Amino acid sequence: MAKWEYLIVFVYDSKVAEDNKDIDVFLDADTFTDKLNKYGEAGWELVTFEWEKDGAKAAFKRPRK
Repeated sequence: MAKWEYLIVFVYDSKVAEDNKDIDVFLDADTFTDKLNKYGEAGWELVTFEWEKDGAKAAFKRPRK
């Protein structure tokens, strides 16, 4: 039976788009994607992703070594 380890992270948004109405509201999407890809490169699989008030909460898992 596989054994897993888990990681919960909070990715903060920059609030730049919120403070400046002339900026695309999806400005932080690349920041979220880049951070999630870094966890993927380290072997973590995204299990859940939830938007929160100041960013997003993500849960990852990977096989325990």
